[in-house]
Amino acid sequence: MKLTIKSYLNIGSIIPNVLIPLLVLAAYSGSFAVLSSRYLVEGINFYFSFFQFYLLLLIIGLVLSVSVICLLINILKKGKKIKINNPKEQLNASDIFLLILPLTPVFQYLINNQDILSIIDIIIVVIFFVIFSSIFIFVIPLLLQNYASSWTTMALGLAFTFTITNMASLSRNFNWYASGDFVIQVLFFGFTFLFTWLLYNLRIKNVLFILITMNLVVNSFIAFQYSDGFTSDAGDPLPINLNKDNGLLSIVDERKPDVVPNIYFLVYESYVPNETMLAYGFDNSNQEDYLLGQGFTLYPHTYSVGSPSIESLSRVFNASTQYYGNRRRAVSGDGVVHNLLKFLDYKTYGLFPYDHFLIGVGSNYDFAFTGHSDQNMDSKELMILAILLGEFRFDLGFGSSRDYFIETKQSVFNHLPESPIFIYMHSDFPGHSQFTGSCRPNETDLFKDNVPIANLEMKQDIEIIIANDPESIIIVAGDHGPYLTKNCFHTARAYDIEEINRLDIQDRFATFLAIRWPTENYEEFDDITVLQDLFPAIFAYMYQDVTILETKIDPVILCTDRISGATVKNGIIIGGINDGEPLFISDN
Repeated sequence: MKLTIKSYLNIGSIIPNVLIPLLVLAAYSGSFAVLSSRYLVEGINFYFSFFQFYLLLLIIGLVLSVSVICLLINILKKGKKIKINNPKEQLNASDIFLLILPLTPVFQYLINNQDILSIIDIIIVVIFFVIFSSIFIFVIPLLLQNYASSWTTMALGLAFTFTITNMASLSRNFNWYASGDFVIQVLFFGFTFLFTWLLYNLRIKNVLFILITMNLVVNSFIAFQYSDGFTSDAGDPLPINLNKDNGLLSIVDERKPDVVPNIYFLVYESYVPNETMLAYGFDNSNQEDYLLGQGFTLYPHTYSVGSPSIESLSRVFNASTQYYGNRRRAVSGDGVVHNLLKFLDYKTYGLFPYDHFLIGVGSNYDFAFTGHSDQNMDSKELMILAILLGEFRFDLGFGSSRDYFIETKQSVFNHLPESPIFIYMHSDFPGHSQFTGSCRPNETDLFKDNVPIANLEMKQDIEIIIANDPESIIIVAGDHGPYLTKNCFHTARAYDIEEINRLDIQDRFATFLAIRWPTENYEEFDDITVLQDLFPAIFAYMYQDVTILETKIDPVILCTDRISGATVKNGIIIGGINDGEPLFISDN
C-alpha cells in the first residue's frame, strides 16, 4: 500500500496511523517512568520517559483536535462515511534483525565491563534485553495490528528501546548525570524513528538490516579495541615458591620474618593530604594533629601511580604496576601481598560497605563483609540496572547501610583471633565526584561536608584498634583524589595538557598516608614515594631487611589520560603548567 501525505490527512488514516501509535508510545513512556520510579533509581531514562510522556499528551491533544475537525467535515458532507484506512502490513521472520539495533549498545556495555561478568551473566543480560526489546518491537504491534499500523508501532517501539538502551552511551558522551538534555534525547529518538519508518515504507528493509548489522560490527570492534579481552576469571593462583615475576615475591620467597604484627590497612575513599584539602578551602590540620598525637607518622607527599580505586589499590596489593589477570584480583584478596601474608599464617579480612571490589571475582579473603547480602546486587543485575537507568553510576548497587557497616567492622576490631591478622577496610567516605565528566554545582561543598564524617569514623576506628591491639601496624590512607577540579573526571578529552596544573594532578592522584609503627626502629624502612611503596616498606620492617625496598616500583603516574597526558616521576611534574616543579610544595 502506497502511503502519501494526503492519505494521512483524513480521519480514517489519522486514527490507525497516527493517533493510536501515539497513544501506544505514550503508554510506553508513562509505564516505563512509573516502573522506574517504583523499582529503579530515578535516573536519566526515567526523566526522558517522564518528559516524553507529557510531550506526547500535548501532541495527542493536537491530533485529537485535528481529528475532530476532520470528523466535522465528514459529517457536513452528506453521505460521506468515515472509513478506517488501517494498512494491514505483515511482519516477516526477517524482521527479527531489528533486535540488533537496541542490542548493539548492550553488547558494547558487556564488552566494556567483561571483567565483572561471567559468560552466564552475559547470556542472562542479553536474554533480558531481547525480551525487553521484543515486547515493544514485535509483541505489542502484533496485538494491535487490527487497530493500528504495524510498521508505525514497530518503528516507534524500535526507536524507544534503542533510545533506552543507548542512553548510557549518550550520557557518557554528553556528561549527563541523573538527568539529560531532553532536546537531544527527543532528536535522537525522532531520527531513529523516522529513519527506520521511512526505509520500511520505501520497501527497502534489506538496506535497513544491512545498516543495523554494520552498526553492530563497527561498534563491537571499537569496544574490543579498547578492552583487554574476556577476563572474568581471577586467574591462576600465585604460588609463593614459584612465581618470580614479582620483585617482592622474589626477594621474600619462603623466608620467615623477624616480627609478625597484626596489620590494619584503613582506606578512606578519596582522602587527600592537607595541602590538597586547603586548595579546596578546607583545613584538615586538626585531624592530622590528632594522628600525630596518636603516634602516627605522616607521609604528606605521597601519590598513587594509578587512579581511581581499583587502578590504585590493585597495584598496592601487588606491589607492582601489573594486575596479574583480572584488575580486581588483588583488591578481592588474591594479591601478592595477601598471598605472602597467608603463607605467613595471617588471616585476611576484607571489610567493605558494598561489593564493588569483589564484583566478577568474588572474595579471596578468609573473612569478607560487603553489606546486607539481600540488598547487594550481582554483576548481571548491576548491568541491567545501569542500562535501564541510562547511566553507569559509580554508586550503583551499594547495598549496606552505613550504620551496619560501621557496627560490623568495629565488632571485628573488638574480637581478634589469636593468629596474626591482616585487615583491609575501605570506607566510602569522604568520597569523590560522580565521574560523569560534568561537575555538580556543589561538588566541592559535598566533599567538604563529608570530610568531618570520615574524620569521625577514622577516630573511632583508630581508638578501638589502639585499645585492643596497641602493638599492631595501623595504616591510614586515601586511595586517590576526589576529582573536584576541571570537569571532575578524566581531562584527556576536555582539556589540553597546557591547561593542567598542580592541583589537577593532586586532585586525581594525591593519597593521604599515615602509619603507626609498633616500634621506633622503622625509619630506615619507610622509604615511601608512592602509595604502591607501602607494602615493600611494611615487609622491609617485618623482615628488618632494607634490601626489600629495592622491589619498589618506578614512581611514575601511569594513568595519564586522567590528566591529559601529564605525569609525575619521583615527585616531579612532567607536562602542564607546573612542568618540572614538585607535585607537593608544602614543607611538611
